[in-house]
Parts: sequence; C-alpha cells; structure tokens
Amino acid sequence: MSSIKIEQWPELTDSFEAFFLSVDGNVERSEEHLCFSSPPEKVETSLTLYRNGTFAAAMPLHGIDAKVERVVFEPAKSEIQLLGKDVNYVYRVPPQLLILQGE
Repeated sequence: MSSIKIEQWPELTDSFEAFFLSVDGNVERSEEHLCFSSPPEKVETSLTLYRNGTFAAAMPLHGIDAKVERVVFEPAKSEIQLLGKDVNYVYRVPPQLLILQGE
C-alpha cells in the first residue's frame, strides 16, 4: 500500500500507471490529468484524477465527482482509495479486468 498526496504529482503519476499495469484497459497521462478507462466490451469503468485534486469515477450504475487530497493505492486488493475533506471513495477494479500475471 502506498499513500501519496495530490501535490506529489510525478510520484502519483508513476504509482497510478504502475497500479493499472495488470488491468485490461488504457491509461492516459498528461501534466493535468491521469485517466484509466476499460474496454467497453468487458465492463465500462473509468477513473480520472486531475492535478487540482478533483476526480471523476464511473462504474455501471454509478458515478462520482469530488475533490481529494490524498490517494492510497492498494494493489493487493485492486483498490484505489481517494481521500479528501468531504470524501472517502474507494475505486475497485472489476475482477473481469484483472490480467493474470505471466500470461
């Protein structure tokens, strides 16, 4: 598990990309945002994190927009926890997107 403040953008970017290495989908990165999106034919889900701390997450049947201060990566659980003053959101990678290691 690693916990990174939003102000630590370069480290956050590296951790975000590393977290999604074993997940079927695409990661986009820029100076202002990070985005994971899944192949829609499997399950439609996405997580976008902006450098200013706002984020948007979408899963079937729900979505959220909020502002965070810290991001906690929990690869063993395939979860990312987004924490802020008024939010404690956990993004869980759908199991059908997990890629078996060694394939």
